[in-house]
Amino acid sequence: MQKKLSPQARKKLKKNYRLLGKRGDELSDKEYTLVQELIGYHSKLAQCYFVDWYDLNLDVKQASYMLQEWYKQSHAIQHKAVESYLQTLKNWEKEIMNYHRLRFTNAVVEGRHNKIKALQRRHYLTRNPNVFKQRILTDCNENYMSQP
Repeated sequence: MQKKLSPQARKKLKKNYRLLGKRGDELSDKEYTLVQELIGYHSKLAQCYFVDWYDLNLDVKQASYMLQEWYKQSHAIQHKAVESYLQTLKNWEKEIMNYHRLRFTNAVVEGRHNKIKALQRRHYLTRNPNVFKQRILTDCNENYMSQP
């Protein structure tokens, strides 16, 4: 798709591709106008840009129905990358539906893990392991420690 675009359009798309991941109701007026311009560059891009089904559903039955509808829409695009993505979704469909049964995620754990990895990079030559452990406890529990 990018090969068919003009250099200016390619540059603009590359610069603003993150906007295509935002839902329409989260966009400002300026961003909405820009997204409309971006999806106008190619018909496949316009087809791929539609609402995320998983944020809109409250229960498993509704989520399952919406996912099946989403599969139908996506198959109509007939693009190799979209088909590959759909296969990945189908492989993980059970786990995706489990998210709709209980809306628990491990995002907090992942966030703390990333903080610790960044801390390891910054304090690579820290000689005292107790200082490093204390720093981990301080950085990962900022919100808890700042409460009165």
